[in-house]
Amino acid sequence: MRSNYKHGIESRRVPTQISVPIKADGCLQCVIGTAPVNLAEDPYDTVNRPFSFYSKSAAVAALGYSTDFENYTLCQSMYAAFDVFGVAPVIMINVLDSRKHVKAQLSKEYTVEGGKIRIEETGILLDKLSISSLGENETVYRSEEDYIATFNTDGTVTVAIVNTGSAAGETQLKASFVQIDPSAVTYEDVIGAYDVATRQKSGMELIDQVYPRLGLVPSLLLAPGWSQKPAVALALAAKAQSIFSLFTAKVVVDLDTVEGKADSMEKIREYKDNNGYSDRNMIVCWPMVDVGEYRYSYSAQVGAHLAHLSAENGGVPSKSPSNKDIKITGLCTADGREVIMDIDEANDYANACGVVTAINFNGWKCWGNNTAAYPSSSDPIDRWINTVTIFDYMENNFKLTFFQKVDELASYRLIDMIVSGFNMQLNSLQASDDIAGGQIVFEHDENPINEILNGHILFHTYVGGWAPAEHIENVFEFDPTITEAALKGGAE
Repeated sequence: MRSNYKHGIESRRVPTQISVPIKADGCLQCVIGTAPVNLAEDPYDTVNRPFSFYSKSAAVAALGYSTDFENYTLCQSMYAAFDVFGVAPVIMINVLDSRKHVKAQLSKEYTVEGGKIRIEETGILLDKLSISSLGENETVYRSEEDYIATFNTDGTVTVAIVNTGSAAGETQLKASFVQIDPSAVTYEDVIGAYDVATRQKSGMELIDQVYPRLGLVPSLLLAPGWSQKPAVALALAAKAQSIFSLFTAKVVVDLDTVEGKADSMEKIREYKDNNGYSDRNMIVCWPMVDVGEYRYSYSAQVGAHLAHLSAENGGVPSKSPSNKDIKITGLCTADGREVIMDIDEANDYANACGVVTAINFNGWKCWGNNTAAYPSSSDPIDRWINTVTIFDYMENNFKLTFFQKVDELASYRLIDMIVSGFNMQLNSLQASDDIAGGQIVFEHDENPINEILNGHILFHTYVGGWAPAEHIENVFEFDPTITEAALKGGAE
């Protein structure tokens, strides 16, 4: 029982008045493209919805997996994220519709060997597969009772005949099947739209649903295998400026390396400039990469590389991706022609016009610090990749942390809470050397009373960032006086 007569010393605690930071992963990938959904657990519940995956097994179960990276572009990022860099989570949006993007039904005859037939085609929807006998009196056999169809590791299908079923003893069988058709997917499907009649969004429009559905803030937008098309790259850049009407992101895109486009380093600048790759939120990659026997878009590698750097730094994306190890075995164009550049060529043809490439210097290194805004803009807040990413990170964190304070009373207590709370975040970033320093202030001359009475309060945040040490120089000079002094010392 506490005494009412106060004599002595005491203490008490009150709830913290500073909002606890809610961390937004600085480089959370959101990838849009196509997947071999016929291999998924539910092929018809895969299209135009955002998924978050924390393991490759979960991604394979939900969307399927194939090393046919040209046709199934989401698998490029599955491979780069989970197999190459080991980073998670990854958000994926598939636009291949197993009801819409299909080929006409096909029927073929097969010889039963060892109680099985093997259908060499890929993309087959198992629920559309029909096995029947040959001849005029065709018998349609029953799945699971007369035969069992399963996928092989290469996506083909093996049909095993059940010994006790009606098909036992057959030597010839007919298989009729429907296949998904990735070639039927267009870049318009990737860009997406809002269907007024059905009130459904598709493609990139679903990026706005990532946060309300999954509670994750997408901070890197990718469409490997598609972003080399200028229309897709520009649509991604536009979407990155406002996600869920609240957040901002970066986009990682490719230049097209097919013949006649950016198929050589001498054509990089012209192709980039002529096709509108100039946004500060855009990281442009050239050319494609080889990883052993696999070839895929460099953007998938760079996206996973950025996510890995952020994860290694406690989720804070302040590090430059340049001159860091990447896990490739070579560079190439779309037709497979090998690309090898020395440092000067990489600097003059790629970095000088705001393009990220790679060099082989004691192992392959990502090479380039500039966003697509360079050289049109040399402002540090636009130019440097690490500056753009850390500013997005701070801005998104501010919104996540203090959104709960919207509609609170615009009092001194609220102002002090926001200033104190965000300064704590900035001080933490400064202490870990992620920024040079920062401060949020409430300036009275920026907040006239009529604005406050209209419910508008304005804060001003000043941040000093670190530019990458892109050019380190050491001047060596021959000093004869040192030689002279050494000779005199030796004579003694």
